[in-house]
Amino acid sequence: MFKIGKLFHLTHVVDSLRAADQWYDEVFSACRYYRGYMRAAMRNASVLAIGDTPFEAIQTAPVPGAENSAIGKFHARYGQHFHSIAWYVDSIKDTFNQLSKHNVRQVDMVGRPARGPFGKRNIAVWTHPKDTHGAIEFAEVEDFSIDVRLHPGWSSAYWRDRHPLGIEGASHITVVVRDLNKAAAFYQDALGGKLLHEEQNAERQSAFFAVGQDTVVELAQPLSAQSDEAKDLERAGEGLYAVTFKTRDLDRAAQFLESRRQHIESRTADSLAINRADTFGIGIAFTTRRIPNDPRA
Repeated sequence: MFKIGKLFHLTHVVDSLRAADQWYDEVFSACRYYRGYMRAAMRNASVLAIGDTPFEAIQTAPVPGAENSAIGKFHARYGQHFHSIAWYVDSIKDTFNQLSKHNVRQVDMVGRPARGPFGKRNIAVWTHPKDTHGAIEFAEVEDFSIDVRLHPGWSSAYWRDRHPLGIEGASHITVVVRDLNKAAAFYQDALGGKLLHEEQNAERQSAFFAVGQDTVVELAQPLSAQSDEAKDLERAGEGLYAVTFKTRDLDRAAQFLESRRQHIESRTADSLAINRADTFGIGIAFTTRRIPNDPRA
């Protein structure tokens, strides 16, 4: 049976992995649990956790032909940007079959059409972004996983109680879409998402869905062509746009971010966003607001 579990990671394509790693360390005190080269994908990657929220920073490897790899082509076209959402699933076979029922094209790590049999060396698929309103990766948990969040002794209390950002967790991740109704139908029917809340302002119309064990996804359709979301949608298409962290103290978080040379681009009574020039091209925001009907503690 198809079942989505925990968030695996949010994939972030960067110009320089060294510089991005330094930023993740200086601003977030990230817990890094992998850094290495993957020959098949022609990429160097760093996988880390900020509290319970995992990121994978990726740079095209300096090897012949890497510019023609999936990540190389993405970077050449969009530069530094979020690439995809990745979730754990119980069965990659069941996932493949479920997505196929919804006419979703799927590929393997090197961009070849995915096909069975699925086993210990074939435990992940990536969707075509045009079929799923942005690229999504699904993967089974590997035997002896290095994901620190899956280990019995793991705790995210440090980021909540001791770090100046006071991160309680990810409030939500934002996916920009062209047609909110179509995207919402896909997240509900194909991914089993549960609608939590809908809202609208002058710049966008949004629907918040609980997906899997620990993720809330905001599907956001821009209503103003001048908004940052609309401009990113026009440039990079539908897909992962931002992550918003829930903080215990917005003022303290703002002061710390500014001390780390992060420029606050916008701020309201309960939220703030960092300038994307400081975040290696991704949306990073903080809020004290609780999403209505959020089932998470």
